[in-house]
Amino acid sequence: MRALLLVLVVLSACAGPSSAPPIDDPGPDSSGLDADQMDALAGMGIPVLVPGAVGAFELVRFEAESDGAYGRYALGYERADGACFEVSGTNEGLGGPDWPLVSTEVQVADLGRAVRVYEASDDPGATSAQVWGIGTVVSDIVDVDGTGVLFLSDTVGGCRPVSLTEAAALVADLRLLSAVPTSFTPSAPTPSAGLGPFAPADDLLADYNAASTPRAAAEALARRLDADRVEVEILSETSYEATALVTATGVRDDSVRDERLRLTYSPYGPTWELVAAGRQTRCQPGRGHQDWSDALCQ
Repeated sequence: MRALLLVLVVLSACAGPSSAPPIDDPGPDSSGLDADQMDALAGMGIPVLVPGAVGAFELVRFEAESDGAYGRYALGYERADGACFEVSGTNEGLGGPDWPLVSTEVQVADLGRAVRVYEASDDPGATSAQVWGIGTVVSDIVDVDGTGVLFLSDTVGGCRPVSLTEAAALVADLRLLSAVPTSFTPSAPTPSAGLGPFAPADDLLADYNAASTPRAAAEALARRLDADRVEVEILSETSYEATALVTATGVRDDSVRDERLRLTYSPYGPTWELVAAGRQTRCQPGRGHQDWSDALCQ
């Protein structure tokens, strides 16, 4: 795990509860989601929070995937002036660095719960700017029955972060989408869909694994594996979390034939550090299951 503690620089006193004005609601489809997208989110089987009213923002990125046990989604919005924000959620666990100190508290009416929204410094030398990015606005991870939901607005992709006041209004207006049965089937599954459950691989967390990028960190871990062939694939990557899949075939072991690792990385300053890991295996002939499984080989 993390070898060094970040030394936080005091940015300013925390702001009080938000009095941000509500965003004008353009109508019943104010989240920007169409019927198929709403069905896809509802059919994931996990609690989902979506924006209630996004005003002039347009939905420019939609991701929703689930293997029946674990699910994750991401909704990316952009406005004509270059401002962007994202609402994402997963029940696989969200990790990340310490929050900036400049913040405001908002009440998410649909949850009846207070949430803090934070703003990183505009000073490139400040700790919060180095960790999160200049001017980044981010919320607490909101736990909704095991699903962690995060609001994020940063400069990734050439975007401009929204103001703390505007972010507070958007977070306060997040609304719970009921998970109802649906016949929706994604036409183009993402690469990580259908992998099935992974057994915890906490042994991988015992040795420090970090690098300047998630791929470099995953490749460094992959080089430790004793196998005929090892492949590294980045399944997803945002500014606060990345997931890699390492597949080792021809493992030199009496019981395990192949091994597949799902690695989750979070940024800490200039590096990405391994924060969670899962394992699947295929067994040697006569030593157990021959398909990918989270069960142990004999």
